[in-house]
Amino acid sequence: MWEFLKKAQEIGASFADIRFKKNRNLLLVSTEERDQVRSNGVDQGYSLRVLYNKNWGYLSSPSLSTEDVKRAISSSFGDERTNIVYLPSKKDTVELKPKNYVERSVEEKMKVLKSLREQVTSSMKVSNVSVSYNESWIENWYLSSEGRDIKVKYFMSGLSISAGAHEADRRASAYVSKFSVTSSVLEEDLNSLVSTLKRRLENQLKGVVPDGGEHTVVLAPDVVGVFSHEAVGHLAEADLATSGVLFKNRGKRIAPENVNVVDSPVVSLEGGIGYVPYDDEGVEGRKVEIIKGGIVREMLTDRYYSAYLGQRPTGNARAEDYRSPVLIRMRNTFIEPGEMSKDEILQEVKEGYFLVSTLGGETSPEGTFQFGIQEGYRVENGELKEPLRNTGISGYTMETLSRIRRISKNFEMWPGFCGKGGQSVPVGTGGPYVLVEKMKVGGNA
Repeated sequence: MWEFLKKAQEIGASFADIRFKKNRNLLLVSTEERDQVRSNGVDQGYSLRVLYNKNWGYLSSPSLSTEDVKRAISSSFGDERTNIVYLPSKKDTVELKPKNYVERSVEEKMKVLKSLREQVTSSMKVSNVSVSYNESWIENWYLSSEGRDIKVKYFMSGLSISAGAHEADRRASAYVSKFSVTSSVLEEDLNSLVSTLKRRLENQLKGVVPDGGEHTVVLAPDVVGVFSHEAVGHLAEADLATSGVLFKNRGKRIAPENVNVVDSPVVSLEGGIGYVPYDDEGVEGRKVEIIKGGIVREMLTDRYYSAYLGQRPTGNARAEDYRSPVLIRMRNTFIEPGEMSKDEILQEVKEGYFLVSTLGGETSPEGTFQFGIQEGYRVENGELKEPLRNTGISGYTMETLSRIRRISKNFEMWPGFCGKGGQSVPVGTGGPYVLVEKMKVGGNA
């Protein structure tokens, strides 16, 4: 492919790069109505990008030719102001192999899904049960006119279960998942997923509605991760950040000294599926300290915004597939652990709530957030009491960060998929157990 980069420079491009992406994917879904093979094949192709007269030109195709280079050049447009960070030449190959993958037929894998679905329906009245399994063998190859030659290969697998339940006039819905880039989830114990799903459904059916208003809350790693990603991380994406509240507070203290929010390219813990040792612009991923010691420090960037902000490249340029342009995306976003234990933190709560897992939510560039809670408990004198139902939390990101009082040393990561610009990429979210002095909890007025 080097000849295409050379041709682009001969025509007049000051910079050119090529991304090759290959994804061998299998997606299985088992529901009460039917079992389906939603996807079983290979998707691969190239994207060519050129910087010509300080404007971007772009083309994607299953294959490349010299004519494609000319078309990419002719597609360039803009205000002739595009500057990027240039990098030294480098050649590297990174391959992460699953530790326990076993070759199984599609029929064998579907049998596991059906068994899990039957376990969910065996002991309680549930509806709309769906079990899905996804595995992807991913290969990314990046070349640039600077002489960068980067290959990244890895495997990702995941299983998710969703279900609803009802009892009299009460309804419940719950979701659980397990994803990994280090192992094959089908070869692991999945019974805990079923028991967690059942517990959440049962708790919602028999739970109490919390008292609405501001309360002391302890957020579990799942909720902390969603808050870190949705309420903090998106505000740190440089293409969105310049109009948001986080960017305006760079260099200022917005939280206590023990609050550190980071975005990392590689996390060894299960759930850290935002695996990006190199991004889709050939930039080596590094840990980004969005908030360090309570002070806003860094934004997430691509090559363009690194130059624009005068900030060292972070490796956050990602694309869903070869057809999609790169966007600034998170990888694994979390609050770093502290020094207390989970139990010590709960003991400090006289009256409040322990919120375990989220289910849906939304945020805004102005720094507001609202999340549904699918599992939570009332806390009295440090002890967990009755479960909650019809619960949600809301607030302002900056205000919530300033109200963090305790952070545990216990730490967990959770998998997720983030949507932006019509693209979806795998991400990890997580953190410790966090005590927030005051947070708005939805419930009875």
